Amino acid sequence: PVKISTIPVIALFLLLAPALGIVFSGCLTAEKKEVHIKLNADGKSGTGSILFSGISSSPGDSSAAVTEDFNTLIAEYYQGRKIEEANPGMKNVHKKLYKEDGELKGKIDFDFDDVSNLGIFRYKNSGPMMFYTVSEGFLMSGQYESSNGTYMGDKLPVIFWDSTQTELFYRMTLASPQEPRTSLLAKYNQWQKDQR
Repeated sequence: PVKISTIPVIALFLLLAPALGIVFSGCLTAEKKEVHIKLNADGKSGTGSILFSGISSSPGDSSAAVTEDFNTLIAEYYQGRKIEEANPGMKNVHKKLYKEDGELKGKIDFDFDDVSNLGIFRYKNSGPMMFYTVSEGFLMSGQYESSNGTYMGDKLPVIFWDSTQTELFYRMTLASPQEPRTSLLAKYNQWQKDQR
């Protein structure tokens, strides 16, 4: 478990496993990552969800590499325990893969006992919540896009939420729309047919 005293305030950030946009393996990526956190009355525990949209394989991957990326997605992340192992602060993890709006999406729902284990910290246990947006990892990778907090900008890439807020949200861009990628939707559709 991460303790705030062992991490500089500028080395904060959120939730899951090592990288689905840097998310899954070296070649798996997603276009966007959206994180929602709902705190319980104690201000520490709660529930969360992470939505990955446009799950794909990196540019230049061969057909065999795309197949390997999809197999990794299914075996290690969806059916496996890689997310849970990389994020011991998360419990009751539920994962879902689905198609929507012509793309492959993934959703992870979870509970947590201490939001600081997810990389979101509260200043002096009663002040504002804060999250550093430039870390590596499952919830921490990407380029800031939006939030329901106050983003301090590129020179201080931290999101602050008022101490009274109980619902925290942020969205990160993981891949440029101009960056060529191979969607994994066709592989997912075939995999679903094979499961029947």
